[in-house]
Amino acid sequence: MSRAITCNKFFDGVVIHGPRRLVVSDSGIVESIDEHVGASEYPLVCPGFVDIQMNGFENVHVANASTEDLMRLDQWLLERGTTSWLGTIVTAPLEKMSASLVSLHKSFQSGHVHGFAGIHVEGPFLGAAPGAHPVKHIIACDSDWLSQLVASVCLVTVAPEQIDVIPAIRLLRERNITVSLGHSRPTKSQFENAVDAGATMVTHLFNGMSGVHHRDPGLAMWALNDERVSCGLIADGVHVHADAMALAFRAAGTRICLVSDSVSWETSSGPRPGVEIRNGAPRLVDDTLAGSCTPLVECVQRVVRECGASLESALASATSIPADLVGLSQIGHIRRDQMADILALDTDLSVLKAWRRLPS
Repeated sequence: MSRAITCNKFFDGVVIHGPRRLVVSDSGIVESIDEHVGASEYPLVCPGFVDIQMNGFENVHVANASTEDLMRLDQWLLERGTTSWLGTIVTAPLEKMSASLVSLHKSFQSGHVHGFAGIHVEGPFLGAAPGAHPVKHIIACDSDWLSQLVASVCLVTVAPEQIDVIPAIRLLRERNITVSLGHSRPTKSQFENAVDAGATMVTHLFNGMSGVHHRDPGLAMWALNDERVSCGLIADGVHVHADAMALAFRAAGTRICLVSDSVSWETSSGPRPGVEIRNGAPRLVDDTLAGSCTPLVECVQRVVRECGASLESALASATSIPADLVGLSQIGHIRRDQMADILALDTDLSVLKAWRRLPS
């Protein structure tokens, strides 16, 4: 059995096309993509959203989540159009991070969490802009620890000014792990050396880094100007002003990667200690932003509605760009004769339906 999906607009991960009819097999293979004439079932069809910075939501905290917890998170994300995501863990003692990685890798290998595409390790090898990361656990790069990362790690965030960062970046790239630069206030030479060594991204542009100033440029400025570097961006309307997001899309539209940076703010027994949602985002007691509570679909809607980003650019920033960036080129695109995650959106870009590829 196969199913047909018709739409007025079709985004394949790169280009928006006119009305199309997609035929998809029960196994998730796209059998055909043809022009369509007549009434369409959906206004817009595109690849499922790909979130490469997902720390958790509500009472699911990725770092200590069970497989069952991750399955609940995965279902919540699927209902909101995120069909693939990287579970993200942040700075903690290395032993604790290692335990999280082992547990998450087992959940990944189980195959029960269908959208769980890998792991993002954000810390502890960060720098002079720690944000919500506990400073006492930020340390110099440990290549021995990095060499033993579980195979499901796709992305690691480090700071260019950290001790021994260049051999660490090279080691990670030898393992085909994408390296992002973040929580950092580097010199320009430190930034350039890190990119030359293989870093290809910055983590949440403008947040946790030196910025854009006409006499004192920093990491955000250099990332926007460097064609080798993609820029993660939290478009929840709290972390970055709409004018700055508009600037980012105008300067580096083909390199913007929308991320939710969603975190948990509850536990099974009540509020998460030290984290509270205030003024639209989870915050620490001292009002430091601790992440977001906004799904990726709302980020896409916001950059189109408030920042002047084209529909094509906004969709790419939540599908093919993040997928390609972390070596998951089999997702984020819809191609004939390949499995695909497919998302149907309304005219206001709200989610109507999501179809996820079957596990291989």
